Amino acid sequence: MFSFSQILNRKPCCKACIRGDRKFPELYGTVSFIKALCGTLVVTELHNLPSPEGVYAMHIHNGKKCTGNDSDPFSNAGSHLNPDDKTHPFHMGDLPAVFSCNGFSWSAVYTDRFFPEQVNGYTVIIHSMPDDFRTQPSGNSGEKIACGEIR
Repeated sequence: MFSFSQILNRKPCCKACIRGDRKFPELYGTVSFIKALCGTLVVTELHNLPSPEGVYAMHIHNGKKCTGNDSDPFSNAGSHLNPDDKTHPFHMGDLPAVFSCNGFSWSAVYTDRFFPEQVNGYTVIIHSMPDDFRTQPSGNSGEKIACGEIR
């Protein structure tokens, strides 16, 4: 019999180490990508989220670096990963929201939109607001507050 708890014990194929921007330097965590069935188990652990009870969008972006400029410290992270040119929220890089519990978040979600090797080398972004799952092309999810390069 199959169990996701068995998959959680596997070593991730790739992982992003998340760090906050200048406004949220204490924000950190990891997003791990574990091959599972016909897709990927995405395991997220974040610390020191800005709001103790906030909801934040999380997306895989098509850029390769968590660098940028003064107005957007993660501008080089690019836009949502969307190689099949689908509408939002059906991009390859669209993921469920992150929920803060006293500034901490842990979640695991299974997706069949990609395998770990398809996102390796891209970036994960945490946004300041939840995704509305309607607005094109990115869900009106606010500014980028944290980023990690998937390796």
